[in-house]
Amino acid sequence: MGNPVKTVKNIGILLCLTFSFAQEDSTVVDLTIRPENPKIGEAETVTIKALVNPIGVAPTAYRFSIYPRNHPAEPFMQKLFFPGESIQIILPANILNPDTLGNMAKLEPLGSAYDHQYRMFDAASGEINLTTFDILVPADIIKLTILEEESGNPIPTVNIRITQIGEILSKSVTDTSGYSRLRIPVNRSKDEPVLLTIDTGDRFPTWKGRIEISAGIFEKTVNISSLNLEIGETIYEVFGEMVPFRGGPENGAALLFFLNEGDQVIISKVAGDRLYGRVRIFLERQDQYQNIFGWILEKHVQIKDK
Repeated sequence: MGNPVKTVKNIGILLCLTFSFAQEDSTVVDLTIRPENPKIGEAETVTIKALVNPIGVAPTAYRFSIYPRNHPAEPFMQKLFFPGESIQIILPANILNPDTLGNMAKLEPLGSAYDHQYRMFDAASGEINLTTFDILVPADIIKLTILEEESGNPIPTVNIRITQIGEILSKSVTDTSGYSRLRIPVNRSKDEPVLLTIDTGDRFPTWKGRIEISAGIFEKTVNISSLNLEIGETIYEVFGEMVPFRGGPENGAALLFFLNEGDQVIISKVAGDRLYGRVRIFLERQDQYQNIFGWILEKHVQIKDK
């Protein structure tokens, strides 16, 4: 067993040496003393805002997501908002994808089969205001192309109208390639085909066809041909909307369908203020044109200018 007196003496010498070295070494810091007025760095943030414009609809909520465009399965953040709440997400600015339009905002209206909408944007700090999201009635989509039957060339700037039982479901105009994309509301009657009307102005007679609309997105091409008049026939144009075309001259005769502004009727007989003639309609199921004969009041039509 060691000498206790010697041990105490050694500890005293060690403490003295430690104190002496601490006095001489200017780099020794007392960690219990905190510096006055510390400066803490603040990271830049970005606030991404979205405005919604419900048009004839009332979504129950909105799911809003921000993610890099090249990694859609890895969102930076996703939040749920309810109607009336401000839709915005705050993120560190440095996590955004620096590529041009390298970031994506996705808005999912909930409560029905609403379309999901997307907006691309650049990285930035401060505030990013996205283009307004218009929330529309859920719809099926028809991608329609209009061609000239004889040449196969596209027919541009064609007015297209889709109706059902006299109600207009969709209207559009084709682009320079004869193409148009139309939305057909899903809340239409599924038991009744829609009536597609194509008005090319003076280039071709108005094309009409009853078509079945498939669920989702589908494509259709319509070939329009010239019209050959028979002896004694004259082309009339309809003015006004929801004009009855009936199976007989009487006011109570069976209603075949409604005609609208610009529709053409080929008249072959006049009886007082009533005109008898035909409307040429394309039947999709038979893949052919068919003439529907009927009567229309004279006050609703005028001879087409040549």
